Amino acid sequence: GARLSADPRNRLFEEFARLASELNPECVLLENVRSLVTLYQGQFAKHVVELFASVGYTMYQQVVNAASYGVPQKRERVLFLGTRKERPFAFPAPTHGPNLLPFATVGQAILDLVGQEGSVPNHGAMEHSDIVKARYALIPEGGMLPPKDQLPIEIRRANFGNTYKRLHRDHPALTMVPGNNAFPIHPTLNRSLTPREAARIQSFPDTHEFVGDRRMQCKLVGNAVPPLLAQSIGRAILSHLRGEVSRDEASVPVEIGRSELPAGTSRNAKRSKKKSLLNASLQQLGPEGGFIDLFSGAGGVTLGLANAGWKPLLSVDNWEKAAKTHLHNFDEAPFLLGDLSRPNVLDEVCGRFADGSVGIVAGGPPCQGFSIFGQRRFVNTVGYDPQLDPRNKLVFAYIEVIKRLNPRWLILENVPGFASLDGGFFLQALLRELRSLGYPNAEARILNAADYGVPQLRRRLLVVGSRTGHVVPWPKRKYFSKPEDWQEGHRGVGEVLTGLANEESHSKFTCHVPMKHRENQVARYRFIPEGGTLNVTELPENLKKGYRTDVVKNYSHVFKRLHRDRPAPTMVPGHNAFPLHPWLDRALTVREAARIQTFPDAMEFLGARECQCIQVGNAYPPMLAELIGNNIRKAEDNDWFPGRVPASAYYSLLEEPTPHQLESLAAGSIEIES
Repeated sequence: GARLSADPRNRLFEEFARLASELNPECVLLENVRSLVTLYQGQFAKHVVELFASVGYTMYQQVVNAASYGVPQKRERVLFLGTRKERPFAFPAPTHGPNLLPFATVGQAILDLVGQEGSVPNHGAMEHSDIVKARYALIPEGGMLPPKDQLPIEIRRANFGNTYKRLHRDHPALTMVPGNNAFPIHPTLNRSLTPREAARIQSFPDTHEFVGDRRMQCKLVGNAVPPLLAQSIGRAILSHLRGEVSRDEASVPVEIGRSELPAGTSRNAKRSKKKSLLNASLQQLGPEGGFIDLFSGAGGVTLGLANAGWKPLLSVDNWEKAAKTHLHNFDEAPFLLGDLSRPNVLDEVCGRFADGSVGIVAGGPPCQGFSIFGQRRFVNTVGYDPQLDPRNKLVFAYIEVIKRLNPRWLILENVPGFASLDGGFFLQALLRELRSLGYPNAEARILNAADYGVPQLRRRLLVVGSRTGHVVPWPKRKYFSKPEDWQEGHRGVGEVLTGLANEESHSKFTCHVPMKHRENQVARYRFIPEGGTLNVTELPENLKKGYRTDVVKNYSHVFKRLHRDRPAPTMVPGHNAFPLHPWLDRALTVREAARIQTFPDAMEFLGARECQCIQVGNAYPPMLAELIGNNIRKAEDNDWFPGRVPASAYYSLLEEPTPHQLESLAAGSIEIES
């Protein structure tokens, strides 16, 4: 699909590894799309290998084509085989292809079903419109719909996907893609394949029935591993377990050094030194493919943009404890400990890069002094110099870095309340200044992280702009608080807290030490329902009196319990400010809060617990930063300029601007979406 590195489903293999570490099977088998090997510099494939190696498996990896094993379909997939046995393993040798058995064909698989609609399960044809049938009639066997300008006017349309591709009876099919209309066209009939025909091409027998409506049947068929391919892999695993594979015929395992294993997933997770979380291949990029992270904190934005394929050129922060965490986890990312309000630090940052050489400058400066800074419209006046106001210096520093370095893109993050401060005047002043610096399309929106797969209701103001003329590629919302039947609901915290509730997990993961609550505090926690808050009036008399107060009061998140099926509220920094675990009578650990913030388990936070909580709570969710970085890169790679963004991008990747937003931007006014 969109192939976004920030999709939360990309991390499901981490749960697979957790189960493998607990169930301890002799072998594990993972299958995925071929592009996993190369996508985002191969970071996902590498992570799969490292993760399973860290829990005791020797890993083998190979790309296979289902057609090579008798499946009438060219379906390439990457396979990962992990074994605890100290024996050779060999992926199955192809049986079909050049100098082997001939490839199985579409005709052999499905032509006997012509005229038999309804005679076998899942073999009902779609009722296409007359226009669609007219288009199908123009597609040659094995070909595609002719170009738009060669079609009769009344049936013209652009070709995309598999919808207007006709199979050839004498060749294997292309990959069966799930979806209601995504299956290609029958070789001899002017209609798309039925689910049963697609199932045969996937090598399913007719006795295997798919349930649900047609749309669901298509998804079930298209997502499946071809049984014939699975059979071949299964036989290879059995040969391995029986010791029947010789050294000469064995596949070569993936080499991995112990120093490359990620922290937080092995049995020795709590070591003091570890490898960088960043993909080493990013170091090959020049500054034009890189970013600067101002006010970086522990590194949420650094991690997110790096995962999206941007090279970290420099991170800057003035908090020494956060700096130690940043350097510990991203040892290959340049870091500067310093106060950006000081001219010498500002000069140091800007002096490292040539004008216009940097891809992105990102940052979340404090905004306490914006009231005066905004009113003065960034201009010195009698009796007031905004650069001398200590509350404004960091905001001015961000603007000054943009002015001096002239990056292609800017990203500014802040609290949502800034958008409405004094009727939005200060945000308008900021946007006018950025536009005057060469970013005419600078836009501001309030994004809720939960709408993008983060299991947390975290609303933040984001300002994004470019000097290149590309559209601002606001990410499309994929998760909803009140989803329709075809939409995904917000992710619940239960999805990410899995595996952290048992006592054994405390020694397996860093930053996962539960607080030692007082006995009467734990007793109060037991009165709080999942997803609810403390009702003080329901407490017995002996629990109504606090340790330091005469009357217990409910405030902040201290007496609020999360619900496993719902996103968390904003993770607020502080020693006791994290809410209660959904089903345990204690506050969240730092590791649990970090997972809710979408930090990987390999990210280790240094310092005392209170310091770790502040680092986690202050961070921008890496997954959302990664999604924004993905879209910016795609905007540049695909030349997404105004009026030139394809409909398919708005369908799957981008939030399409409303007419009012376009009018507001053209007029230089502000349109805030929350």
